[in-house]
Amino acid sequence: MPATPLTQQHSQLIEPSKTAVVVVDVQRLFTDLIPFPLDPPLTVVLPNMTRALAAARQAGVTVVLIRTIITAEQHSANTRAWPPFMIDNFMPGSPGTEFDPCLEQSVDDIEIVKQRYSAFHRTTLDETLRQRGLDTLIIFGLTTNICVQSTVRDSWQHGYRTITVGDCCAETTEPHDAHANSLHFSARNFGTVTTSDEIIAAMAAQPEQRQRIPQTWSSTRSVS
Repeated sequence: MPATPLTQQHSQLIEPSKTAVVVVDVQRLFTDLIPFPLDPPLTVVLPNMTRALAAARQAGVTVVLIRTIITAEQHSANTRAWPPFMIDNFMPGSPGTEFDPCLEQSVDDIEIVKQRYSAFHRTTLDETLRQRGLDTLIIFGLTTNICVQSTVRDSWQHGYRTITVGDCCAETTEPHDAHANSLHFSARNFGTVTTSDEIIAAMAAQPEQRQRIPQTWSSTRSVS
């Protein structure tokens, strides 16, 4: 039986002065060093990110770039169990910690380094956002089911209006449908899931044109 489309929980209006785009772990470890494929393909996802970020900067939306860098002393028993290629490429100065060029980093972007999955965990992200009076977070990055959803969950739990841009995220192809299933649970429980086209239009709209951002994902449809 087809699932009922997920309905929007609350009004989603983009006010650029109160909004940040939070980009999670779009770094070379995941964009060109990872030894397995991602879904949707990065040839589709990375250009969507570039377009969304260009629109955000044009609209005056705050851009926050998150990356993972972990020294040997910062690892826990849990993270030491990660595959060696991940541990090595999260070390300071390693190629895996470099931002992917698709981000077209600006001098006005805010950079925050994290050591665990969520961008909120033991970082200055929440403090930085609140100091700027921001209450709406547009979140995307790599990978959908791990660091992106961990950040989305914490964003919602910290009280931010939370929007995930589904076609600006990707996940490993195993298990099957991990990307789509992650977006399903985010849409059902942790705010809104939408597309890059919708979010670009919302950021570009003049105040009198701003409308609710539609929930453009259901369990029968993948944002890809």
